[in-house]
Amino acid sequence: MIILGSGCDRGNHSKTSKSLSNDSIVTSDTSNQRKIPVPAELKSEEIHLTEEDFGNTINLTGTQLNFKEIIRPDQLLVKDKYLITKNIRQDSIFMIFELPDLKCVSAFGVKGRGPDEFSYPKIIETTEDSILFYIYELGNNKIYKVDIKNLNPGFYLTLPKHNKSFDDKQIVFTDDKNAFYSSSTAKGKMIYTFNKDSLPQEKEFKDLAIPGIKGSWTTFIGDFGMNKSYGRIAYAYKYFKRLRIIDINSLADRHIIFDEEELAEGQNDIATLEPTNITHFWGMSPKPEFFWMLYSGRTPVEVQRDNRSNNKYIFVEKYDWNGNPVKRYRLDDWGYFCLDDKNQTIYLASTASAFSMLKYSIPDN
Repeated sequence: MIILGSGCDRGNHSKTSKSLSNDSIVTSDTSNQRKIPVPAELKSEEIHLTEEDFGNTINLTGTQLNFKEIIRPDQLLVKDKYLITKNIRQDSIFMIFELPDLKCVSAFGVKGRGPDEFSYPKIIETTEDSILFYIYELGNNKIYKVDIKNLNPGFYLTLPKHNKSFDDKQIVFTDDKNAFYSSSTAKGKMIYTFNKDSLPQEKEFKDLAIPGIKGSWTTFIGDFGMNKSYGRIAYAYKYFKRLRIIDINSLADRHIIFDEEELAEGQNDIATLEPTNITHFWGMSPKPEFFWMLYSGRTPVEVQRDNRSNNKYIFVEKYDWNGNPVKRYRLDDWGYFCLDDKNQTIYLASTASAFSMLKYSIPDN
């Protein structure tokens, strides 16, 4: 049984030259008379880009959001009419707020190692209508479902555990039995498929090591996302400004490489994780037509220095599902983000200012 927290009142609700040839093709959706972009066929290739390929960077100013509850989010998700936060707290680790009023309608999750307590949980996004989100507990590989009707979690299944000390996973459920996820291996990162009813349940799908670069799981840390409708997987590396776009049917594998400073070769895990290394991608928000990336481009030491001098900023980059750059935004704070696709709003949980949460309206152009 999941222990509910006391965080809110639930009284009313329980190497090629630059090429952008894989542009989208626009087709007509006769069901709602709306034109939707469909990605062109993905090709296995390597392309080299610069930040200029985004066009002009658009500066956005955040608006402070006011919560009655004490929140310390380090992960965010917007689905339907709800904003979900995962908080750094001893109780009410998860809070669900109704938009736009920010009324807290559910709070649950207790920090600990007991039955159905959480040590290292993550929000797992899903497009399933009946599920608001999944929870993945890294400590024991358990998965919980949060039903969209009662907004409370229930244990669902346990994922296979790998034989290594740090068994992190980034997961996308395609339905209630199948999932794709990235996970650490002894020499790097791998994408796996999972089927609840199969034996074995887990199968290797795609190696995420960068060709020609030796490393371990720390070298290839990154962000994983998927678009089920397009049959695309996106992976963005933290220590390299590189993207991988993979077609899950043809296995075409497109490498997008930006002209930016990358991690030095031959470092051990401790050296890789040093805050003097430049970090690139810091989070992904995958949506039906585009995926959005949080981008730093600085070392953690430089970020901390800039934040202290009130020069707070971070970038959000927009890509289509073939990895082509679309737009680049500069936010006036630093933290964790998610995108509200329906309302074209960026939410940012600040870790650099007194404001716990800000929102940014994305201009129409």
